Amino acid sequence: MKKTAIIYASVHHKNTEHLLKEAVKNLSVDLLTVKEAESADFSAYGAVGFASGIYAGKLHASIYKYMKNHKEALPQKCFILCTSGIGKGSYAKKLTRYFESKGFEVLGAFECKGFDTFAFFKLFGGVAKNHPDEKDIQNAAAFLKSITEAE
Repeated sequence: MKKTAIIYASVHHKNTEHLLKEAVKNLSVDLLTVKEAESADFSAYGAVGFASGIYAGKLHASIYKYMKNHKEALPQKCFILCTSGIGKGSYAKKLTRYFESKGFEVLGAFECKGFDTFAFFKLFGGVAKNHPDEKDIQNAAAFLKSITEAE
């Protein structure tokens, strides 16, 4: 069985990092920040995940920059995880199409709410307070388990 890794960027409220660290506790998944991924050898990996909060409808810019510069060294199977103030149903299809257009086989995508105080949300004290919550973490763990079992 090949290994699974997730390359992530978690910037403002660390929603994505919190979600990932909790969700992988009982799984064999290597978490790598974008910076850590710069020196990683992905030859033993069967799949790689890309994870971050959503910024203007996209993953964090560092994910795209990393992928552009290292795509040839990555497994061609990928999956996506993202957190946003809006939450589920808004970004998975768009991100899946993007990664497929870059030649990846997308194994799935996971979205959940994450506390967001960007722009006008700050005026209202933010949205999606207390997210990701325990249910989000359990759902992410189930998603990741399905990905690792498929590998």
